[in-house]
Amino acid sequence: MKTTDAYKIWRIVYPIGIYYVVSSLAYFFLTLLFGAGEESYMLRQMLCAAATIPFVWMHYRQDLAAREIVYGRRVVRPDAKFFCTVAGSLLAGASLGMAVNNVIAMTPLIEASAGFQSANQAFFAGGVVFELLGSCLMIPLAEELLYRGVVERRLSLLCGSAPAIVLSAVIFGVMHWNVVQFLYAGILGLLLAWLLERTGFLYASVLAHIGANVMAVVRSETGWLDFAYQPTAAGIAVTVLLFAVAAFAVLLVKKGGVRQEEEKTSAA
Repeated sequence: MKTTDAYKIWRIVYPIGIYYVVSSLAYFFLTLLFGAGEESYMLRQMLCAAATIPFVWMHYRQDLAAREIVYGRRVVRPDAKFFCTVAGSLLAGASLGMAVNNVIAMTPLIEASAGFQSANQAFFAGGVVFELLGSCLMIPLAEELLYRGVVERRLSLLCGSAPAIVLSAVIFGVMHWNVVQFLYAGILGLLLAWLLERTGFLYASVLAHIGANVMAVVRSETGWLDFAYQPTAAGIAVTVLLFAVAAFAVLLVKKGGVRQEEEKTSAA
């Protein structure tokens, strides 16, 4: 039977491979179509993310169907717990993302990472519409389907919840290909994976990811809280406050979130 650890590891690795093969092929053809200029970078990234979703969705649906056989079908109910989870997820992602960005900006890492500087310049060169549609919608959905919906869930079956949260966050960070984004995505990935484990619903991590990316775009486009990037008393105070808000939001999710095993309905 195909239940060995090697097979389980392969089931974690090959969806990532498919994701990047599809994304790379789409990026190649889109570059031929739109050119390689920075002004079309986010448009190409948005369309690449959209191209990967059907392939990742197949793996996610297979795993979801298997969980429903074991635990039953879960239903999203618009009650107080649901709204706690929605509000807490958005707030946790937004505040933690801003706080981590502040801490990284206070270090020499950004100046030392040419890869990040190049990616960041291209990221914000195409206009706010593509930043919102790409970075704040399509990319979070594609990445959450892959890294949390498939990778983290399969890691959890292989080695348990806590190791899966850490390992999926490390993988998520590594796949961003530079040290600055590795740290940012890795720390944010811990929150995103925990949200999925805690609530049992992928929408929680999707909302947190959207919240983090929306605030990154808003700050870049408006200059809001730019002073908090500096290691001054005001910058440090705001950063500490953002971490405190993130902790409060996590408690809000803990109050509203329910594990898969704790709330289930008949699959019929």
